[in-house]
Amino acid sequence: MNRFILVLTIGLFACNSTTDKSKCVSKKLVSKDSLSLSERQNSETTNQIPKVNCTRGKAEPIINKIVYPKTTFVLQPDSISGIETVTFDNGDKLTIKNWGCEYYVLTFRFETSRFQRDTTDLKYWFNTATGLVTEIYNGVESPIDIKKGITQLKNHIDSDQPNNCKNLKLGDEIDFGESEIRDFVSVDRIEKLTDKKYAIEVSFATGPL
Repeated sequence: MNRFILVLTIGLFACNSTTDKSKCVSKKLVSKDSLSLSERQNSETTNQIPKVNCTRGKAEPIINKIVYPKTTFVLQPDSISGIETVTFDNGDKLTIKNWGCEYYVLTFRFETSRFQRDTTDLKYWFNTATGLVTEIYNGVESPIDIKKGITQLKNHIDSDQPNNCKNLKLGDEIDFGESEIRDFVSVDRIEKLTDKKYAIEVSFATGPL
């Protein structure tokens, strides 16, 4: 399989006092031209050109079609990224973008009508994201330890405490690896598509490779 994404820097969240600053350090993933993970993904989607000198190889399917037979996989024009689409019997849809160059990234986009709540209720949607990934975990064959990432994401949600610099934020990268190569998970987007349908995006990444 493959692996990959970007160069990381360390950012500080604003705190109420100087003494609190040491408690509010958060790792931020940015590319060499200061793009965030979501911005980098949008850039790669727009510029579908063949990549060279990538650490990773071309994307391969990660869904077990015995578990989810209504699945398609398409290698993208850049010859590295892949898009895998799963249609569930309950009407939900899952799109997995397998992308990156220096990193290996899996971005899961769930489109579902089973959950409704204001998109600003991040705790609800973070819990929904963990539940959705957990539901499909047994049908995924990934080089990233997704189960471990979900466990750490749950711990992150449970430790959420308003007003102490630990508020849940879209795009925050939660580390769960224990090796020299960094592994992290992030909930990237909550989007209302129709009155009853919402999209939730969550990414798992490892790198630099």
